[in-house]
Amino acid sequence: MEIQLSLRKNKYSRQIVAIILSAGKGTRIKDTFPSTPKSLIKIHTLNDVSIIDHLISLLLDLETDRIEVIIGHLGYQIEKHIALLKSNAKKGYDRVSIRDSGQEYQKGAFFSFMSFAKDLSRYSSKDLFLILPGDTIFSKGLIKNIFLLISQHDSLFRDYPSIFYQDRKREDLELAPPHSVSILETFTEKKEICLKKITQIDSSNQNLVKVKQMVPIVCFPYKFIMKIVNKANIMHINSIRNMINFLVESEGQKFFVYELNSEHRFYDIDSEIDLSNFEKKGGQ
Repeated sequence: MEIQLSLRKNKYSRQIVAIILSAGKGTRIKDTFPSTPKSLIKIHTLNDVSIIDHLISLLLDLETDRIEVIIGHLGYQIEKHIALLKSNAKKGYDRVSIRDSGQEYQKGAFFSFMSFAKDLSRYSSKDLFLILPGDTIFSKGLIKNIFLLISQHDSLFRDYPSIFYQDRKREDLELAPPHSVSILETFTEKKEICLKKITQIDSSNQNLVKVKQMVPIVCFPYKFIMKIVNKANIMHINSIRNMINFLVESEGQKFFVYELNSEHRFYDIDSEIDLSNFEKKGGQ
């Protein structure tokens, strides 16, 4: 099913902006790629395209209005890479910009994001912002699923921050070595699924039967970003996950939760084993 993305522009005259977080060090894979940012690692089964190029290509294919890449550790390499593609007139790359987080990335992903959020002068109050990790391989179907949900529930996305999940059975999570998985605890209010808490579990937990695995993409409306920018009491938080939990538990902030088709996969390339496992799957 094709998504008619033109509807969102004509009806609401607002942009969907993708924020790709590519500032972290990638500590667990740095021994294998000591001088290469994780997002620039090339994937053989993706025709030797880098992780970030694959993601940018998906977003441009889906007519994302703007893409902001947040850099930090070894960021000059990413900036040089994007500049080269721009100079070669790579299609769509006029919509791609670089934001340098300075040293903020060392405090965690939340601060990398905040280095962008503190300057929204080029954007309007109607815009939506998708925040994605630059070191994760997403299938095109998964990203399309999110755009379809936005087109179907536009007013909710414009009014509330949103997160996504996929139903997973224990055997779906059994990878070697065991790893942490973010899962959602939810409740229903007026037929809408809302977030209660994000928790982390070990993928080898034998008590698991079925879980709502969080997809590492969030969608924030402009006014929500402005809200967190002006909150001094969350500046001790280092991750977006912890920021969400803090706002839900301490301030009753509502986050709507949407299910994505579990057939569409994502792969966090956090170690050499993750990369090897993905290559063995043939990119599926």
